[in-house]
Amino acid sequence: MSYREHDFEDPFDPVEFVEHLMQSVVSRQKRKDALEAGPRRGSVLDVAGKASPKVDQRRSPGTPSKQSSETPPTSHGKKKVDLPAAEAQDTFDPQALLSAFDDALVDLNALSERVERRVDKLMKVIQKEEVETKAAVGNVEKSVENASTQFQELDDRINNVAKKVVHLGDQLEGVNATRSRAEDALQLMGFFAKFHDSEDADDDVFKDSSRIHEAALIMHKLHLIALELPQDRFLVAKERIAYKYVEVQRAVVKQFEDAHGSGNVAEMKLCAGTLLPFGKGYEQCMARFIELSQQGQFHGKDIFSDIASVVGRVSDLISKVFENAEIVLSKFVSSVYAKHLQKHVIEQLKKVRNPDIEIYLKTLNDLYTRTTKLSTTLSKYKMGNDSGFLARMTKGVFKQHLDDFMSVELDNLTERCFGVLNEHKDIIAQKKAATTGLRRRANEDVCEDLVSHELAATILHEHKAAMLRCANLSAPTELPQNAAKLFNALMDSLVNQHLLPAAEVGLNALPSSEPKNPPDVSFLRLVENTSSIVQLLEKHFRDYVVPAVGSSPIHADCLHHKKELFQNIQGKLDTGVDRCISAQVGYARHILNNEQRKSDFRPEDGVAAPVFTSACNHATAYLGAQLQHILQCVDGKNLQACLMELGTRFHRVLLDHLQQYSYSYSGGMVAICDVNEYRKCIKKFKVPVLDLLMEVLHSLCNMLIVAPENLRQIMSEEAHLASIDRQAVLNFIQLRSDHKTGKLAKILNL
Repeated sequence: MSYREHDFEDPFDPVEFVEHLMQSVVSRQKRKDALEAGPRRGSVLDVAGKASPKVDQRRSPGTPSKQSSETPPTSHGKKKVDLPAAEAQDTFDPQALLSAFDDALVDLNALSERVERRVDKLMKVIQKEEVETKAAVGNVEKSVENASTQFQELDDRINNVAKKVVHLGDQLEGVNATRSRAEDALQLMGFFAKFHDSEDADDDVFKDSSRIHEAALIMHKLHLIALELPQDRFLVAKERIAYKYVEVQRAVVKQFEDAHGSGNVAEMKLCAGTLLPFGKGYEQCMARFIELSQQGQFHGKDIFSDIASVVGRVSDLISKVFENAEIVLSKFVSSVYAKHLQKHVIEQLKKVRNPDIEIYLKTLNDLYTRTTKLSTTLSKYKMGNDSGFLARMTKGVFKQHLDDFMSVELDNLTERCFGVLNEHKDIIAQKKAATTGLRRRANEDVCEDLVSHELAATILHEHKAAMLRCANLSAPTELPQNAAKLFNALMDSLVNQHLLPAAEVGLNALPSSEPKNPPDVSFLRLVENTSSIVQLLEKHFRDYVVPAVGSSPIHADCLHHKKELFQNIQGKLDTGVDRCISAQVGYARHILNNEQRKSDFRPEDGVAAPVFTSACNHATAYLGAQLQHILQCVDGKNLQACLMELGTRFHRVLLDHLQQYSYSYSGGMVAICDVNEYRKCIKKFKVPVLDLLMEVLHSLCNMLIVAPENLRQIMSEEAHLASIDRQAVLNFIQLRSDHKTGKLAKILNL
C-alpha cells in the first residue's frame, strides 16, 4: 500500500481554529451576561425583535461551528467573526479566554498524537517498499550483467566468422586474379606471336572500329612487354608493335575529335579514359581538345567577357570528360591567355605607343586591370593547388611591357611636369611684359602669380595617376622603390622648380626696411599660396605615397627628403615675412617722424587741442589696412605669430617716438588721445600680450598729466607702472614741460 493512500481525513486548519476559539470566548461572555443581568430594555436583542433567547451550545474540541448565514466569507475563503457593537463595549472576561485556550490545547494535543501515529505508520510502509525496491533493482542488475556477457560472446563469434569470410574472399580473389592474368597472358602471347610472324596481326579486334578501345588496351600491354624484350632477337616484332601502338592512338584521338564535333560527351570521356595510360596519346587528346574548344570562340568586341564565358562552358565539359580535370583546365586557360589575350594586348598597345606615351600608359593600366579582374573571375574554377597560377599567367601576358614600365612612367611624369612649368613661366612672362612701366603693380602681380594653385593641382593629379598605375603594375617587392622614384620626381618639379624659385623671386621683390612710400608686402600672398600648396602636398603624401612605401626603409628616406625641402621653403618664407613686417613698421615710423609736430604736444594757450593728431590718424589707418591684408594671407598659428611680431615692433616704435617730445598738460592730453587710438587699433589684433603693452603705455602717458604731488602715489599704486622698470617711468616724467620748473625731481626724491 503506497503512503499516498494515507492522507489525513481531518487536516488541521489554523484559521478555522482561531475562529473557533474566538466564538467560544464570545459564547461564554454572552452566557455570563445573560445570567447576571438578563435581557435589558433597548438592548441589541430587544431591537432585533424576536431574537432567540437561547445561546450557542459549547462545541466539543475539534468540532467546527456552523457558519452564520449573515457572516460573509473573508478574502481567503474563511469565516470572519464580527462582534456586535453592544457586546464589544462590555467588559472582557480573561477567565473565559483562558478556559478556551485550555480547551484548545487539549484539542491540539489530541491532534498531535493522532498525526504522530499516522507518521509512524507511513514510515513503516516506506521502509517496507524501500526493501522491496532494492531487491528488485538487484535482480535487474544481475539480468543486465548476464545479457552483457552473452552479447560480448556473440560479438566475438561474429568477428571470428567475419575474419574467416574475409580470408576466404581473399583466397578466392587471388585464385580468380591468377586465372585472369593467365588468360590475359595467353591472349597477349597469341597477339605477340602474330606480330612476330606477320607484318600485321590478322585479328578482328584491330579491324573493327567499334572495338578500338579493346584494341588500344591490348596494344598498350603489348607495348609494355616489347619494351622489356631484347633488341637483337625481337627487333622486327617490337617495330611492328610500336607502329601499331601509334596507329591505335591516332585512331582513338580521331574518334575523340569526332565525338567532340558531334557533342557526344560519353564517347569523349571513354576515349580520354582509354588514352590515359598512353602518355603521349593522352597529351595529344588534351591538346586537340584545347584547340578545338577555342575555334571560333573569340570574335566578339570584348575579349575579356568572351574568355570568361568560354572558360565557364569548357570547365563544365572538362569535368565530365577528363579525370584530371584541374590540370586540363589550367592548360586550357594558359593556352587562351598565351594565344588570344596576349595577342589582343600587343595589338592594342601597339596602336597607342607612338602617338602619346600618356595614352599608352593609360591603355596598359586599363588592360592590366581588366586582365586582373578576369583572373579573379576565373579563380573560382579549380586549376590545381597552385594559388599563384593565374597571377603568373597575367604577368606573362604583360611581361615585355612591364619590364620597362617604370622608366617610361618616370619619363612621362617628368616630361608632363616640365611642360606645365614652362606654360606657367610663359604666363608670368606675358603678364610682366604687359605691366612694364608700372613697377609696383608689376611686383604685386608677380608675387601673386609666382605660386599657382592650378599648376600644383595639375602636377599632383599627374603624380596621382602615375602612383595608381605604379601600385597596379609594379611587383610587391618593387613597389616601394618605384613609388620613391615618382615621389622624388614630384618634389623636384613642385618644390625645387616651382615653390623655391618663386620664394627667391618674391624675396628679391621685397622693399627695404625703411621705405618712404607704402611698401609692397604682396609677398604675404605668396606665403598664403605656398602654405596651402604645402598642405596639399602633405595630404597627397599621406594618401598615395605612404601606402605604397609602407613600413620599409624607403619610407624614412622619403620623409627625410620631404622634411629637408619643406625646411628650406619655411626658411625662405620666414625671412620674407620678417622683411615684410620690418617694411610695415618702417613705413609706420616714417609716417610718425614726418607728420608728427612738436607743437602737437605743446599747443599754444587758448587754442583747442585736437582729439588726436593727424600723424596718429594716418598711422592707425595704415596699420589697420596692413592688419586686413595679413588676415587675408595668413591663418592658424602663423597668423598669431605674425600679428604678435608686428604689434610688438610697432609698440617699440611708438614708445621711442613718444619719448622724443616734451609735453605740456594739454599736450599730454593729446598724447593720451593718440595712445587711445593706437590701443583701439591694436585691440583688433586680438593678441592679449599686445593689449597689455598698450595698457602700460597708456599708464605711462597718464604720468604726463598727473598733478606733481600725486606722482609718487600713482607710481606706487598703479598696477601697470609697478610691474615695469622704475627708470622707464621716470624717463616719461622727465618729458613733462614742468619737470624743471615744478621741481619734480625734488618731489620724487631723485
